[in-house]
Amino acid sequence: MKYKFTLLFVVLFFGAVQAQINLVPNPSFEDTVYCPTGLKQLDACVNWLNFGGSPDYFNACTPFGLPNSVFGFQKAHSGNAYAGVAFYSRPSGPSGPNYRENIAIELTSNLVIGIKYFVSFFVVNAAVNNGSIACNKQGVNFYTLPFNSNYPPPLLNVATLFNDSILTDTLNWKKISGSFIADSSYQYLSISNFFDDNNTDTLITSPFSIPYHAYYYIDDVCVSTDSLYNETWTGINHQKKDELIINIYPNPSKGFLNVESPIPITNYSIYNFQGQLMNKVKVNTASSFEINLSNNLKGMYFLQIQTTKGISNYKIILTQQ
Repeated sequence: MKYKFTLLFVVLFFGAVQAQINLVPNPSFEDTVYCPTGLKQLDACVNWLNFGGSPDYFNACTPFGLPNSVFGFQKAHSGNAYAGVAFYSRPSGPSGPNYRENIAIELTSNLVIGIKYFVSFFVVNAAVNNGSIACNKQGVNFYTLPFNSNYPPPLLNVATLFNDSILTDTLNWKKISGSFIADSSYQYLSISNFFDDNNTDTLITSPFSIPYHAYYYIDDVCVSTDSLYNETWTGINHQKKDELIINIYPNPSKGFLNVESPIPITNYSIYNFQGQLMNKVKVNTASSFEINLSNNLKGMYFLQIQTTKGISNYKIILTQQ
């Protein structure tokens, strides 16, 4: 009878673990304590903690927030909020060598030793001041005790999960995902670069200035025992289907863009690099037309196209005319 009771307890306990689909509370940064009014206000986001540096929180509840963030125009991967993290800082910059920002959260329940967990989050490079540093090593670690901005986790060049390719894309969110078997009753998840400067690869992407930070936005964080849920929980971005069949050329362009789409287009908007609306044009359900940007200065712009099936976003480069 004792054996049966023990077996039943294990089954029920494991079932309870499985039932908790995502162990990350407020995984999309939507819930707020207050509407952020500036930088360094991660405490405005419910549950999320500062484990190092001065990470930021952006929410559409304020003009300061997304999509027109001070660090670059970017819509959320889902919802209306995301976090901002410096994964690398130029050693000769004001922050000094090995500066890292780290966001963390206490899980809804401790991890169970011996159980396999699936982890994922989305990241995109923020184009700081018309350019930035890009880096790799965006990753996740788990801890049994909390850290803080004055006592951050040590850089041990080890992470539970990390990306090993330099992320330069400033438009499309990239999913970082993987799995591991818990070897301790971890209570906290943290997202940062856990590798020192010598073990981090970087690339300066700014042609205009020498930036200080490799700064990225973070959204949609998941820790689950369900591999399928971890893979699909944020849903399919239906805008991708539109983007694949809308043809925009030439890009880069010297001032004129051709747009061709089997999906009727109702209007389009042009935003500058800082996310400021430059022009919005109604096109009367046209599916083929030309956009004249010859009066715009060279540089990067964002084209937002409204179709009868949704909204798609594109990065446009104007070269010397």
